[in-house]
Amino acid sequence: HGFARLALGDDARAVAFALLFLVNPSLHGINLRDFHPQALAIPLLLAAVYFFEARRTALFWISASLALATREDAALPLLGLALWGGLARRRYWTGAMLGAVALAWLFATTTLIIPYFRGAPYPHLGRYGYLGGSVGEIILEMLLHPFAVLGTAFSPSRLLYLGAILAPFGFLPLLAPAGLIPAFPALAQNLLSTDPVLFHHRAQYNVFVLPFLVTAAVFGFRRLSERWGAAAARSVLACAFFFSLALTSRTLNDLMVTRWWPGERQRAAYAVLAQVPPLASISADERFIPHLSHRPKAFVFPTALERSEYVLINAAAYPWRHLPGYRLERQGNTATMTVGTTGAEYRYEVVAERALILLLKKAW
Repeated sequence: HGFARLALGDDARAVAFALLFLVNPSLHGINLRDFHPQALAIPLLLAAVYFFEARRTALFWISASLALATREDAALPLLGLALWGGLARRRYWTGAMLGAVALAWLFATTTLIIPYFRGAPYPHLGRYGYLGGSVGEIILEMLLHPFAVLGTAFSPSRLLYLGAILAPFGFLPLLAPAGLIPAFPALAQNLLSTDPVLFHHRAQYNVFVLPFLVTAAVFGFRRLSERWGAAAARSVLACAFFFSLALTSRTLNDLMVTRWWPGERQRAAYAVLAQVPPLASISADERFIPHLSHRPKAFVFPTALERSEYVLINAAAYPWRHLPGYRLERQGNTATMTVGTTGAEYRYEVVAERALILLLKKAW
């Protein structure tokens, strides 16, 4: 709201954009998934753009630094913001400083920090294996073979994705291409991935794109108003609301009662979770991790099975289609987990079970 009011000079139009943001289907998709810390970057990136435009330097750097801390690839939207600040706003010193900090963060986290604490290489670069095996190789390949990269980025499925994220803003961002500069690095991350979940309009991977679609839409609305008049701009805004509701759900997601009101299965999960000792290390299904994230050693299953005293799994999903090499065999209150790729075998005692949610304790 603050940014739209600053850019448009009108409180009513600013409120309209605030509402358009709140009904955005990508925002709904991000909120409905299990908790991802990068979701916290959305208000921080919006604040960074606002403070940049308002020339409140200290608050801009605070917002940008907090956004950077949400995840290693939060460096990408800040690289885009640096390019926009330098090229479109001609604040070269701020852009250069922000770009240097973002690049340093990206390389430090992916090559040093995460591999050190994980005990293995950074895991997500496999989505870009056709471009290279490291951040440097991927960037170099993109620079050396731009047409091949563009061919991937604009395949039919990815064009559909672009339409799905632009339609809720009435395609207004296209009228202000300079305003889209901050979104380019994160958008490239999504479009060039081989994992289709990254280029889906309701996935959490839109976190670093969505804030800049909002700001670019505001700039596009201002340009449309200047060229075609306020009535035409309001009509486009009304169409944007329609597209947002249509892409969110034809039934408004049943007001998401099933998401925020605990049912029998959710209560069963809480009862099982309560039996895990506070300081115990645990490897758990990703749906349970948000409730375990305050623990000193909590891993997304099947990570760190060798270091975890407990394992919390959803037996209803077994056999796990995304883990074809993992087998679970049970006899009474004992269970054996076999990792087919390595031959490792782990034995457990079943200490709690409700609604096919199993809590296993390692039998040392």
